Amino acid sequence: MRKAVVSGGIARLARRCLGAALLALCAGTAAAQNPTGSLRGTVRGTGGAPVEGATVVARNTRTGFVQQAPVQPGGFYNLGGLAPGEYQVSVRTAAGSSAARAVEVQVGQVLTVDLQAGTQTVALEGITAVGQRSFETQTSEVATNVTRQQIQTLPQGDRNFLNFAQLAPGVRLSTDEQRKTFASGGLPAEQVNVFIDGVSYKNDVLQGGVAGQDASRGNPFPQNAIGEFRVITENYKAEYQKAAGGIITAVTRSGGNRWEGEGFAYGQPNSFVEQDFFAVRACSAARENNQPCAAKPEYRRWQTGLSLGGPLIRDRLHLFGAYEGNYQDRAQRVTLGTSGAIPAGTFDQYAGNFGSPFRSNLFFGKLNWQPRSNQTVELTGNFRNEHETRDFSGQRSFEAANRLNNAVNSVALRHEGSWGSLLNQATLSFQRYRWETEPLNPGLIGRDISGVVRLGGADTRQNFAQDRLSLRNDLTWTASGFAGDHVVKGGFNLDFLRYDVQKELFGNPLFHFAPTDLNVPFEAQYGVGNPDLSTNNRQLGVYLQDDWNPTERLVLNLGIRWDYESDMLNNSYVTPQPVRDSLARFVGSNYFTDGNDRPPFYGAFQPRVGFSYDLAGDRRTTVFGGFGVFYDRTFYNSILDEKYRRAYQVRTFRFSTNGLPRDGQPTILWNPSYLSKEGLDQLIASGTAPGPEIFLLDNDTQPPYSLQWSLGARHALGSWQLQATYTGVRGYHLFTWLRGNRNADLTCCTSVAPYSNLFISSDSKRTWYDALYLKADKPYTQASRWGVGLAYTLARATQNGRDLFSLDKPTVEAYGRYASPGDQRHTIVLNGIVGLPYSFRFSGLMNLGTGGAYTITDATNGFRPEQITFRGAYPEQQSFIFGNAFAYREIDFRLEKAFAVRGGQHLSIVGEVFNAFNFDNFGCFQDFVPPEGNPNLGKPGCTVGNPRRFQLGLTAGF
Repeated sequence: MRKAVVSGGIARLARRCLGAALLALCAGTAAAQNPTGSLRGTVRGTGGAPVEGATVVARNTRTGFVQQAPVQPGGFYNLGGLAPGEYQVSVRTAAGSSAARAVEVQVGQVLTVDLQAGTQTVALEGITAVGQRSFETQTSEVATNVTRQQIQTLPQGDRNFLNFAQLAPGVRLSTDEQRKTFASGGLPAEQVNVFIDGVSYKNDVLQGGVAGQDASRGNPFPQNAIGEFRVITENYKAEYQKAAGGIITAVTRSGGNRWEGEGFAYGQPNSFVEQDFFAVRACSAARENNQPCAAKPEYRRWQTGLSLGGPLIRDRLHLFGAYEGNYQDRAQRVTLGTSGAIPAGTFDQYAGNFGSPFRSNLFFGKLNWQPRSNQTVELTGNFRNEHETRDFSGQRSFEAANRLNNAVNSVALRHEGSWGSLLNQATLSFQRYRWETEPLNPGLIGRDISGVVRLGGADTRQNFAQDRLSLRNDLTWTASGFAGDHVVKGGFNLDFLRYDVQKELFGNPLFHFAPTDLNVPFEAQYGVGNPDLSTNNRQLGVYLQDDWNPTERLVLNLGIRWDYESDMLNNSYVTPQPVRDSLARFVGSNYFTDGNDRPPFYGAFQPRVGFSYDLAGDRRTTVFGGFGVFYDRTFYNSILDEKYRRAYQVRTFRFSTNGLPRDGQPTILWNPSYLSKEGLDQLIASGTAPGPEIFLLDNDTQPPYSLQWSLGARHALGSWQLQATYTGVRGYHLFTWLRGNRNADLTCCTSVAPYSNLFISSDSKRTWYDALYLKADKPYTQASRWGVGLAYTLARATQNGRDLFSLDKPTVEAYGRYASPGDQRHTIVLNGIVGLPYSFRFSGLMNLGTGGAYTITDATNGFRPEQITFRGAYPEQQSFIFGNAFAYREIDFRLEKAFAVRGGQHLSIVGEVFNAFNFDNFGCFQDFVPPEGNPNLGKPGCTVGNPRRFQLGLTAGF
């Protein structure tokens, strides 16, 4: 029986504290991390003495919205809840107001701005202002802000704003076009979270971490609607939840006091795309044999969009809307394997290039209303819908393709109000995420001729839906006089979730044939039963944090968070008695439950502390650091097999021409009537069919979490900001499956009749990550007409275990530590923007890496658990700038020419080239060593990323 993580008394205390917090914060409901920034500092008079009783006023120059905050005793003020943008900041006293000065606030920033009362211009002593860009120096977070200008100007092939997360050191982007994700801290992509306008896009049910990004080439949001975003790789504050890895918090654009609109169109015809390395090599080989090259697969992509924003009531009510479309007509090549047993030309009709169209439509709308000063209301809606024909190529024929339908729709209502020293931010949001695949030819039985071709319809239909109704509130209180100045923030989130899951694994049977006998399959897989795995869940989080200034030079952040889920591990599942009776000799009682052995996890207490110290008192050079505990969750699809494999049973049928055992396993005498669903149903009904696989969850499974710590320094040097940071991350309780029916000598496997296999869960998987981050940023300004950013990462990431299945060793710990897949020691990302004469603007983005690790499975000494070993290996490095330094090289350029048009309108022609030097970046490495050796070990089988591509575009607006 599962032991409670905390005692009943502590659990009751936690619930009482939670109830008190809810009552205290019931002023509203809020979305996840609020998409705002803050100004804080000291107001002084002409003689330098702190001023009390004054008011700091900030007016947004685009919207006219006004926010203000009182000055505390001692002169301290905190002006929070500022939507990102440029503000005119002034100090109002009984004697009048100071002259205003422009300050730009970016999402998530806390800028220290010391102000001077009177009629003088505001003195920006707490920040380093560069044109309209301000450097944030006094924060303990390891964070990078990506500006609207970078999003608009840097080269971008597919308009996925998440790609710009690579500008932050420590971020790892996926190179898989059909799974566009990001990760950090040596943890998988499932451990990140993304907030847009404060709404969490966490994917609870599938891989990828972000709703909509599992197995999709689409974008999560229209890029022309993103204003800016902030990447926090480590040591984010207690207000952030459900992430053990990195956080991205983005804010969308808003309408202003004048109407603005823009449209664009970008195109990539097939002639703009180079062939990849393997296609070129295959063509060369064909020519050497006097054969024609295979036809170049079709490819054509158009990206179009428009945006419009402006005032419905000046200074009070504004509208913004955006649309983006992504239309791709591409083809995938199906190639046949060879076998001397099959006559030439038998399957030729299945080879060639076949269409794989992709269509995506993204809509976003927003209303901003300020009924009075210090009160704002915001209503947003985001709608994503995409379709694709996919899952074929190589030896998988077009017959076996799937249709993918992917949709993420969100609406949110947000209110923000301040009353003196109190600021309340509240949001009610609803999000529906649906991911569905269905066979293109559901009526065709699947046939796999080993090593030659996969025919027939796809075998599996899946439909995952996640509904999230979220209520959140954040309350901020500014106070002075308690051993310094304090900005105390507390809040809660309450999410009601519904997971609707229909999963029909091998609902269309798949028969496997050897090339030597196309009449009698040697094996078949078929699933029947109830595919419905729908369930409800509730998530609750409470936090309290204090940004405390004991002195003007020292800032401490002291925070704690507590999270709870009602059902993450099939909590009410009851192990059937036949399963107990059959498997008790293999596993302990902690793998069986009567429905009461898995209470919710109450132990997700997460202290988070940080500091920032101004060395010289001029707020230009600071040291900072922090430590924290960060809990996440295990995604639903990874743990549902315990219940699913009982309700929906997938069987593996072994056939033969004589009905005799093969390789120690019984077989069924083949009858042609079995080549159908009806025939396999008869075998099941007669009791002839083999048993299903069984999965058992450990009742003591805990959610994954990480420990994070960092220590660094920042320095503002003229127009530059320099930063160096060491960071460490340790991941715990990551989930994997093990074999549960090993023999006494740990070899595989003892019979578990009437079942075919037994798998048991483990949360013993761990990760280790240590890194040095170096950053240098010089923002682009109209005065200098150039800007540049450099991010360098020196990192080492290791792990034990494998991925979701760790089946080669008896325990996770037995794997030892080895380089995590994707571990890259050295990464350099350089971006730059330059204004040129004659209204030209040039920009570039360079990403260089020494190569991501892949795992070698070494069975040189045999396949027993103690003989097989695992180790990390790295791709062969090539020369660029330095000799044999980089295995991953991609350099993109963008050139824009603007034309003057009457009436304030603008028109630009854009040319872009991606992977400009056509570098070959390899993947799919040979990674298995059998006892007889592998002379091709380490050789690549595919390229990652794309070969060189050109793109032309046109933008116009007013």
